[in-house]
Formats: sequence, structure tokens, C-alpha cells
Amino acid sequence: MPRDISRRSILKLLSGTAMAAPFAHLLTSSVAEAADAAPLRFIALFTPHGVLPEYWTPKGGEQDFNIDFENSVLQPLQRHRSKLLVLDGLDYRVLYEHGRTGHEGGPVTFLTGSQVVVDSGDELPSGASLDQVIGNTVGGVTQFRSLQLHAFEQFGAQHVYNSISFTENGSRVPFELNPANVYKRLFGSMGGSSAEAQAILLKRKSLMDYLIKDATRLKKRLAATEGQKLDTHLAALRDIERRLTNTGALGCVKPEEPSEELSDLGDINNMPGLTKLHMDLVARAFACDLTRVVTMTIPGPSMPWIGIDEDIHNDIAHRTDTQAEPERTAIRLKMVKVQQWYAEQLALLMDSLAAIPEGSGSVLDNTVILWGNELGDAAGHMNVSIPTVLAGGAGGKFRMGRCLRLRPGKDPLGSWPGPGSPLPGAVEHNKLLTSIAQAFGVNADRFGHPDYTGTLPGLT
Repeated sequence: MPRDISRRSILKLLSGTAMAAPFAHLLTSSVAEAADAAPLRFIALFTPHGVLPEYWTPKGGEQDFNIDFENSVLQPLQRHRSKLLVLDGLDYRVLYEHGRTGHEGGPVTFLTGSQVVVDSGDELPSGASLDQVIGNTVGGVTQFRSLQLHAFEQFGAQHVYNSISFTENGSRVPFELNPANVYKRLFGSMGGSSAEAQAILLKRKSLMDYLIKDATRLKKRLAATEGQKLDTHLAALRDIERRLTNTGALGCVKPEEPSEELSDLGDINNMPGLTKLHMDLVARAFACDLTRVVTMTIPGPSMPWIGIDEDIHNDIAHRTDTQAEPERTAIRLKMVKVQQWYAEQLALLMDSLAAIPEGSGSVLDNTVILWGNELGDAAGHMNVSIPTVLAGGAGGKFRMGRCLRLRPGKDPLGSWPGPGSPLPGAVEHNKLLTSIAQAFGVNADRFGHPDYTGTLPGLT
């Protein structure tokens, strides 16, 4: 039948090329998916230790917010200011209202919005994480539904401190530590240099023109029902043609294989290089539409490359409330350096995505990056006012270039009696998760714990 012939013809056209994987999924996509030339993508980036609010929180108002002041944690992101949505005053209510605080619950609830369950002796959520839900919604049209990455071998394996992706039954989704393995998984079946890939794409574009003209001629000889079936594949053909002539598609080339110089995944000095390799692979995977969903955790037991050899958790984060000077200032400025380094990694990732053309903009314009942490104030060990940033263009789903103050002019702790009690004026991060889920087409009015419903006001 014409529909089968069309599918076989396109598969034959694309088979055996470096570009087959990014486009072959369109053959089974719906017409609506086929017409989407700029897919929305999601990245969740998790970094630890909490912050010092006076150095993390932007100054100024919603649109004139300032992150370019002395010792600003977010200053490295200044070059991407128009692509930021800083959320000040978001809480992990699901933790402290159920009697839990501290480090352990943060990674678990970051993307799940779930209360921590300890029945098994481990600390796990009761449901799936946002990346898995989004992946199940949009990932079916890509080769990989989602990708989970971790930048340094710590704790020997997956751990309550380093796992943010979970299945529907609350099990940890395995992450990949080694960029070489990520490379093989994503690009192992690809071949060809950049010039070869471009030549192949241009040749395929010419053949695609022929297929479209041939199918259009065939339609005139078909009955109405069969003509409607052929229309489906014509829509897919035209979408593939658009992507083949898009400069972003021409950027889909096999990257160089990661160097073995960074093969020691437990050497802390390799962490910056491993982080960069992972992020470069994410950018390439997005350029080739191999996946649209990524999670990544970047730890930091110490950071000798910026002159911090101490245990950041115990010797810096836990001591930021030290009162004696000059020790207090020295500790707090080291904490600022740590968090600025994390911010710079996000900025570098945004640089890479912005450098990949797509449509009239870039891949960054069609990406939502959620950057989060497990704590608000580092020394206080509270899951209150969690430092949260949305970055990227978000495909126009959210209005970027702003700072939203969700609890303006209030001392978040004030006269609060402590964990187990509601916190006046608190805004749960579940609302943000619900808003992001809806942006990706997930039909949900809540995400995570059923007590917290609705979306986060002010995002659009």
C-alpha cells in the first residue's frame, strides 16, 4: 500500500548514514510531532551544599534584577541574563512539613516532589522524577528517552546524595559516570567527519525533494482515504526536508571520542574535565535529536583547581555561620567561590547550546534548564528558600530575563516552630515541577505529593 511503500522508501533513503538515527523516528511520529521543527528539551542540573542567601539572591526588581555585584554567586551567568528566570523563595515543603530536613531528602525530592520513604532502609521517593515523566511523554520520538549523567565518582556508587532520577516505583535510574561510555552509547554507530556529514545531508535533501514530488504525483491517482494516509507521510517528509536544510541539522556530526587522559573517574582533579566532556556530549546529543531529556549531578567534595582543598561539606558549608573574624569572612568567601564555579558550569553549558543554530534561533532557545540544590542557607541545613534557576529560552513557554520573589519582604523562618509545621507564606517547589511538566504536554494538575496542587504563578 502507498503508506507502506512511503515508509520503506524513506527508511531506505536514510539507512546506513550517520544521520539515520536523528530522523528515522519521524517515520512513526504523529503529524503534529512531524510538524514540530523545534522540539522542547529539558535538562535538570543538581549541585550541592546550599548557599549564602546574601550572595546568591539577585538585587533589584523583577526585570531590572542585578547579578553583577561583588561576590555574586550568579555573576558567571551575567552573559546569559536574558535567558534566566531566578526563583527566590521556593521551598521543599514536602520535606520539612513532614518532619524532615537536611541534605539527604533534597536530591530525592528535587525532581520528584515526593516525601522521602524509608521503609526499605534506604531513602527513596514514592514516585517518578520529572525527567522520567517528560521522557515518557516526548522521548518516544528520539533514540534515547532520557540520559542520566554524573561528573565524578563519589561514594563508590549511586547514593542518596547523588541520585536525582527515579522510576515510577521509586527506584534509582542508573547514571553514567564515564563520558567515554556516554559517547559510545550515543554515537557508537555513527561515522563520518563534519564535511562528510554535510555532503550526505545535502545529497539526502536532493533525494527527499524527489520523494516529495513523486508522492505528490501519486496522490492524484489515489482515492480520498488513501490520499489522507499519504498526506501523513508527506507531512513527515516535508518536516525531514526542513530539518535537513536547517543549519542545526548540519551541526549533527560525530564528536571526537573523549580522551583517555581523564579515565580516572575518582581523581578529583579530573572533575572539571569530566564535567565539560559530559556537557559537550549533551550539546551534541541535542543537536542530533538523540534525546530531549537529560539529568546531571555535579558533586564537589573539594575543588583544588580553584584553590579549595578542604572538605567543602564539613569544613566550609557547615561553618559558614562561624562568628569569629577573620575566619568567618574567609570561610564565607570560599563558599562563594564554590557556588560561582557551579554557576560557571551552567554558563558554559548554555554557551554550547547557544552555539547550535536551530530555526531562527538556537538549541538554547528551545531548552529548559532547571538548576537546583538540596538546601537554602548552607549552615542552617533547612530546605527553605532553595536556590532555583530556570535557564534557556524554554521554547517561549516561560517568560525569561526576570527574578521572581515568591516570598517578598518576609523572614522565611520568623516565628516558625520548626519541622513538622507549616511555614507561613511558603511556596512549594511541586508547583514548579507541575508547570514544567505541563510545558512538555504532561496532563497533570499536581506533581509529587498529592497535598500540593496547581502550577507556579508568574512563570508566563
